Amino acid sequence: MRLRYTLQILAALLLGGALQLAHAQLALTETSGTDWHIVNGSLIMDWNPTSGELYNLYLTSYSSDNLADGSRGLYMDNDGSCQTQGIGSSSTPTAGYHLNSGHYLDWWLSWPTSSSCTMTLTIHYVVFPNDPTVWTYYVANHASGAAEGTFGQLQFLFRVSGYFTNTYQYNEGLGNLGGWSLTLPTTTSGEDGDAGRAVQNAVMDLHGITLPSAWGREFETKYDYAGYEYLHQAQCEYGTGSPSFTACSIFPSTETIEGGPTKQNLIFTGNILMGELNSNHENNQTTGYYTTGATTRVWGPVGWQFAEGISAATAYTNAVNSISGALNNFNGDTILLNAGYVATGTTRGTVKPTITGGGSGSANTAWAVLADQNKTFQYSGVGYQYWTALNSSGAGTMANVWPGTYRLSSYVLGQWGELRKDGITVTANTTTSPAYTFTPENFSPSGDAAIWTIGTPDRSAREFLHGTNNYGNAGSCSGCDDRQYEGNWNYWADFSANKGAVIYYATAVGSTAATNNTLKWNYIQWSEFDPLLYDSGNDSTDNYVNTIPTYVKGLSGESGTNGVTTPVPAWTVNFATTSAQNAQGGYVDLSVGLAAVEENLTVSLNGHALTWNCIKVSDAMERSSMSGTYQWVVFEWPTSDLVAVGSDNVLTFTASEQSGMTYAGNQLNQGIEYDALRMEISSKGANPTNTGWYDYEYVTSGTYTAANDAVANN
Repeated sequence: MRLRYTLQILAALLLGGALQLAHAQLALTETSGTDWHIVNGSLIMDWNPTSGELYNLYLTSYSSDNLADGSRGLYMDNDGSCQTQGIGSSSTPTAGYHLNSGHYLDWWLSWPTSSSCTMTLTIHYVVFPNDPTVWTYYVANHASGAAEGTFGQLQFLFRVSGYFTNTYQYNEGLGNLGGWSLTLPTTTSGEDGDAGRAVQNAVMDLHGITLPSAWGREFETKYDYAGYEYLHQAQCEYGTGSPSFTACSIFPSTETIEGGPTKQNLIFTGNILMGELNSNHENNQTTGYYTTGATTRVWGPVGWQFAEGISAATAYTNAVNSISGALNNFNGDTILLNAGYVATGTTRGTVKPTITGGGSGSANTAWAVLADQNKTFQYSGVGYQYWTALNSSGAGTMANVWPGTYRLSSYVLGQWGELRKDGITVTANTTTSPAYTFTPENFSPSGDAAIWTIGTPDRSAREFLHGTNNYGNAGSCSGCDDRQYEGNWNYWADFSANKGAVIYYATAVGSTAATNNTLKWNYIQWSEFDPLLYDSGNDSTDNYVNTIPTYVKGLSGESGTNGVTTPVPAWTVNFATTSAQNAQGGYVDLSVGLAAVEENLTVSLNGHALTWNCIKVSDAMERSSMSGTYQWVVFEWPTSDLVAVGSDNVLTFTASEQSGMTYAGNQLNQGIEYDALRMEISSKGANPTNTGWYDYEYVTSGTYTAANDAVANN
């Protein structure tokens, strides 16, 4: 073993010699105090040992074509009390490397603890002989008794060069299965790679700009390229010139992707190929990673694989197929193992849950998750995480699980409720087989169907208007979750027939038939509809004030204003009940699944209002997402609040800002994304003390009960 550090390298330089480590195809040459030159037979790289940035990367056969941006290239970008790469770091880093008999080269930059960060932080890079992949991992060491250290965001960024003009995404979400490509707008300025007019953070208005033929969108936001973690293994960027290069990020395991399978993370940001492992995007109030004990935490490894002359689909397949070999290679990296990484195989465990009633014959519908104990997996960020789809019998397998104690969560898309069991202990070289029963959380008596439903409880708003792309735009993924900035849609125009109100008949009422069309329900309800495009000094055709319907200004007596502060009228759901339904019990229970929310919601049954105040903020609306933090609220009234059998009951839904609720200094008012709604009549009601279920919030006259994520459920 040969292990050398920066001081030794600098000493060699002072003696006038360039230090070189070489064996077989691997070599590291220190050419200056700010450059280490690295080759592995497939890649040629330059790395800055003072900043940790891999700023040049070439394929050996194309040594004049830099696939990095030549400036920052590949590096780590953190947020929280512990930040590195020159962003808030107050400590001086130390570089080092290790070459092991030609099997691998592991080199790193380490920041010691400082007044602002109580953790020693180290970013590592690893290459193997003749492998066109550079691997990265990150290690945090926290001393016992030191003040708390935190990460609010932890991500690897690879700023690739202008050779990469297209994205390739595969299984980026359960509503976006398979592979599809999108050509990026022309890169001339800005992080998001376009020259359009900025209308919001990371949102560019592309009206009037000549776009690539494959681009079917009027606005671009970096969140157009986000993807859900359910099936995420890799993503790629590629070019179509000659030579034609591909670049793919690779995620060999879910274990350090925090926030669970429903989390949406960035996978592209213009010319940045992402390796986002922890962030509060969409899950704004998650604590991220934090520690006060004597702990060592490893994130990654994450890979970055390059090729020339192959299709994006082939590059993706090659990237995924390389995972098993990479995991085996990691087991031989003593630096990684000494950092606390547990080798795959017999030093890890296997978990094979069987959830009776929690399976599905439809692929990717029933899920089991291992995550932090005593909290919803959506806010899990301290420990490691794993998930798997369950088959029709409710069985699944999570292999290579880091030894420890976890919460097992299980849910079925299309069913209300979630099973949660703490204390799942995983030990090395052992299979743990927890067996539980999942009961769909229905409040109506056994065998009685709901009075009505709107949407499907799949933790997403994709079934509603603008939730799915069925518009056939060039470059779009027809039928996929819609990755569109909210300003692409003019809500006032969509619902002008009812002057901005959504009016939905959940059942037939008299001669009026049931609506039975989720496209009559918008994917977002706002208190005020303003996609932040209004600019009094801009009279271009895309300016929001110039496209607002004339009726809007008169809705609240705001004649002469621009209309963007006009309150959205209440939405209504009309329905009738039968004698048999009314006889089911004394409680009317309305379940409202919320895919994401930034505002309060007041629901009134025939004039009897109940208000729910937003607690867990999720900004999916601004970030081109169909879901963020999932929440379930149950509103309950006595059946005496219903009108006569067969007559018209009216529910009204009103979104409102919560005074003083801010995030990053901004008032939160971007509305509510609905997942699904369900109306039931029950005999014992939905009070958790009666049902024994604690995964929803309960609102009735004079009573509010929060969901209790810290306890077992179902």
